[in-house]
Amino acid sequence: MQEPVDRTKWARGRYGIVCPNNNEYRAYVKANLTELNERYRFEGMFLDMPFWPEVCYCASCRERYFKEAGKDMPTIVDWGDAAWLSFQRCREAWLGEFAAFSTQCVKAVSPAVTIEHNFSIAFAPWIFATTDMTAEASDYAGGDLYGGYLEQTFACKYYRNVSRDLPFAFITSRCDPNLKYHTSTKTDEELILHTMTALVHDGAFSVCDGMNPDGTINPEFYTGTMKRVFDTTREFEKYVGGERESNVSVWFSSCSKFDTADNGKRVDLNCGRSYIDGPMKMAGILRENTIPFDVIASKDLAAVTDDVLVISDVASICDEEMDAIERYVMGGGNLYVSGHIGHARLAELMEIEQIGMTEHDFTYMSPTGNGISSFDGFSSTDPLGVDGKQHIVSVKGDCDIVATITLPYTMTGTRQFASIHSNPPGIRTDHPAMILKHIGKGKILWTAAAIETAKPYMSRLVVCRLIRSLCGEMKFSSNAPAHVEIVGWRKSGRRYFAVLNQQETMPVAPVYDVRISIPGKTVSAQILGTKSECAVTRDGTCSVIELPKLELFHVIEVSHGA
Repeated sequence: MQEPVDRTKWARGRYGIVCPNNNEYRAYVKANLTELNERYRFEGMFLDMPFWPEVCYCASCRERYFKEAGKDMPTIVDWGDAAWLSFQRCREAWLGEFAAFSTQCVKAVSPAVTIEHNFSIAFAPWIFATTDMTAEASDYAGGDLYGGYLEQTFACKYYRNVSRDLPFAFITSRCDPNLKYHTSTKTDEELILHTMTALVHDGAFSVCDGMNPDGTINPEFYTGTMKRVFDTTREFEKYVGGERESNVSVWFSSCSKFDTADNGKRVDLNCGRSYIDGPMKMAGILRENTIPFDVIASKDLAAVTDDVLVISDVASICDEEMDAIERYVMGGGNLYVSGHIGHARLAELMEIEQIGMTEHDFTYMSPTGNGISSFDGFSSTDPLGVDGKQHIVSVKGDCDIVATITLPYTMTGTRQFASIHSNPPGIRTDHPAMILKHIGKGKILWTAAAIETAKPYMSRLVVCRLIRSLCGEMKFSSNAPAHVEIVGWRKSGRRYFAVLNQQETMPVAPVYDVRISIPGKTVSAQILGTKSECAVTRDGTCSVIELPKLELFHVIEVSHGA
């Protein structure tokens, strides 16, 4: 067997690597967890870093794989090869089994102790091998993240749905912006927004801090800053819970965190992040345009009731997931599928055949008459630019072609060019760039590239219009600016809205004249905490709630009439 390239980042760094397949290490883990729980009484335990930072080829892994698969471990990535995919599924199952083993070591001594395996790495590439199985081995999901409020709201929605129990735990650092900045502390405003964003998603906020070399921490942060934060947010705890309100479900697949562009590379590659870019940036578009949305895990596919299910550039869909997706669309649900077509049956449903990819790495989508309303600002002569390749398919059945692929005048990446700084459109093709297919009682909208990852505002608006075209009546809408997130839920016969001013730059500037429009007749709307009443007006069949000045957040309780 060809030896893999040595990866030394973790082995020679401050962390070190131990392998969960090593029997001596497993015995060590069991002895430690057993002794700790025999000697001390815990309410909960946080088991950190349950992942492989590389593909491990130690003797224990090789022996286990040969015993289970009857062959040597592969060293070349090929996501189109069933043997490679089976190898990755083994790694994921091994890690999930190790998390369950660690949990059982604790529960065998202290059954009431709650276990949280650090699940932040769920969003990391396939090499880490962390999937939803790690959450299944936890009493509640949770993990530490440092990427800002959009990342937090994405993670909170996902954690809420994947967690076995609630609240889940969202963790971020005291340090600003992360633990590297050991002496810089986040402001009260930032920490309040982190706490409230977790809370209104039915989660708990936890602080990750760095201890000084002499074993001390800054007690004022906990007796001062965090006391003020929790004093501010505590009174809203009794209002959370209940039923989430959303029109769109964004699926995050923990078993498809790879890019087929890596095929043929050795396992020491630097993995791309297209698998998370699509879902995360779709969440950003939905938040910016106040389209109520959720982020779901694979286990939730069988129970999706939202108008739209987003499958953003998911490279591989297993049979069970496809079963649930097919039932959803046949029963009246609408799919937004971009980029990869992750299962052969999905192509069969759309009656298309996958051919390949464009050679050009900057391409265009030219709207047809069926798509011109969604492509406002673009046309067949000024098409929407795609910073990447597009999938090429042939259509075998009836469907609406919403857009077609247009290529640049010249091949990208060469010394031939038609414009010095860009690759303007020049070659029209009949290849579909966007298809709308009616299936059963539902619809599938497929785009040949994940245009939700586009940077231009005009392109993001196209995605927004496409999603709106698949939605029915919105659960709520708003004129709030892009950095304001609105989360809605129902509980005990009342509706609640959290309005979060998630600006990334401190100090947070206040926002004025925000309105929330909801279907039906609203009797009253009260700002919780202040007990002040909001003005409520009528606009056709909707009630419009007028909010007072928004500093950091409002939580609103709404009472409906007949």
